[in-house]
Amino acid sequence: MPVRLGVFGGSFNPVHFGHLLVADDVREQLRLDRMLFIPAFRPPHKRGPIVPYRHRLAMTRLAVAGQPGFELCPIEEARSGPSYTADTLRELRSRYPGAMLYLAVGSDQYRDVASWHRPGELTELARIVVMSRPEIARPPLFRGHDPRRVLFRAVIPVGISAAQIRARLAKGRSIRYMLPVRVAEYVRRHRLYRGPTRKTTT
Repeated sequence: MPVRLGVFGGSFNPVHFGHLLVADDVREQLRLDRMLFIPAFRPPHKRGPIVPYRHRLAMTRLAVAGQPGFELCPIEEARSGPSYTADTLRELRSRYPGAMLYLAVGSDQYRDVASWHRPGELTELARIVVMSRPEIARPPLFRGHDPRRVLFRAVIPVGISAAQIRARLAKGRSIRYMLPVRVAEYVRRHRLYRGPTRKTTT
């Protein structure tokens, strides 16, 4: 049987329990062999400050370490330019020939997929798993996608967001129970999100 690989990308700024919960839900529902966590080197849709890639990579490594079925994949680190999903999927297909790829995206992300780079190619490269999000209606199927390769899935509802965590840290408020202990310790040790953050991803 071909290997079934989940692809879970994001800025992970920072990675938190919400990411881990929905990724594990998708992995279990679709019986995936592994879920690859891929921090975006240069997220093309993100506006505003973002901590350097090395920190986001380190936090994601700490979050998935020792978790069954989870794996860090720093594939975008070696590629220059914006981190386009289509390019990442194409490279994954080259690295894992014969594997079945399942790209996990939130319903809010899929709603805006028309603005992505070469969105019509996505269902040629992978099956797309559109994960439900609290208070966000199910988006319509993108006209350029093969409906047989787009899977709408209800996942565990999570009210945690990276923006909330960053806002709480900026105000000196507690982030306990919002992200893994080792990630929280890393954030404190490196004093991330506690003041003006340089706009850089390198």
